[in-house]
Amino acid sequence: MIDVSGLSEGEIKNKVNVLRQHIDHKEREIKNHYYEMNLHNKGAKDLRGKRDELHEQAKVLKDSASGYRQRRDEVNKKIAELKKQREEVRDRRSGYTDKIGELKSLRDNLNNVARGRLESLTNAYRSELEKFSSADISLEYEQSLFKRLHELGERLQAIRKANEIHGEIGEIFGKVDEFHQDLDAVNALIQDMAAESQENHEAMRNIYDGVDEIRSRADEYHKRLVEIYEVTKPMKEKIDAAKKSVSEARAELDIYLDRMKDIQLSRDERKQEEKHVAAKEKFNKSGRLSLEDLRLLMENDEIKFGQ
Repeated sequence: MIDVSGLSEGEIKNKVNVLRQHIDHKEREIKNHYYEMNLHNKGAKDLRGKRDELHEQAKVLKDSASGYRQRRDEVNKKIAELKKQREEVRDRRSGYTDKIGELKSLRDNLNNVARGRLESLTNAYRSELEKFSSADISLEYEQSLFKRLHELGERLQAIRKANEIHGEIGEIFGKVDEFHQDLDAVNALIQDMAAESQENHEAMRNIYDGVDEIRSRADEYHKRLVEIYEVTKPMKEKIDAAKKSVSEARAELDIYLDRMKDIQLSRDERKQEEKHVAAKEKFNKSGRLSLEDLRLLMENDEIKFGQ
């Protein structure tokens, strides 16, 4: 706490003027920094919008590619099943029983990785993605959200894969008693499925090539966005420092202004007392009073009309 009791009125006024000039200077400095930051932020907003738009395009394409990948993987699994049937006709029932056990184990492992249901993970991913797409978040928070989205994406892939496997398990159970087929028919079916699998694979690969290109462009926008953040971060630090200085100066100014009020109050009280003494002397000498003199004497209980 600043001790101002020993300062003269002139010293206090001088200090008040100095503090007000300091506050005015810092507020202009803050305004200038905000103006410069806004110029950069306009560019950042445009870059963020382009980056997020590309991310959304990549997501749509990736979802499309996932459909091809899913179909390819389903076909490949069926091909593997059929080949195993062909080689193990007599033992295919027990062979597929083992396969079911493997799929259950894989499904359980994927469920352990996913740690949640598809609906809840999808909702969490969408929620985090909406936050990530917000224009008013810090770089640190944005990076944290990006890591969170990556983790949720892996968990979503795991639960989707687990659900696929769960469906396959049901299909295999239904087919266990239907594997008594002609080997030539099985071979023809394997060839058709291999062609279908290759078509799905090529379609998926082409889409992923497009996703990689889009992500590369998005990364370039993000890089430029980070460069802007690196420029504006020192500005924000200067603004915070200037705001702190203004706050401290205002707190100190209040102390001096309160002291000024106290000095003015004491001066007013002395003047009132002088007027009171003069009114009393005037009344004692002449018995005549002005309205102001009368008010002063009544306020000090010198005259009471009730008596």
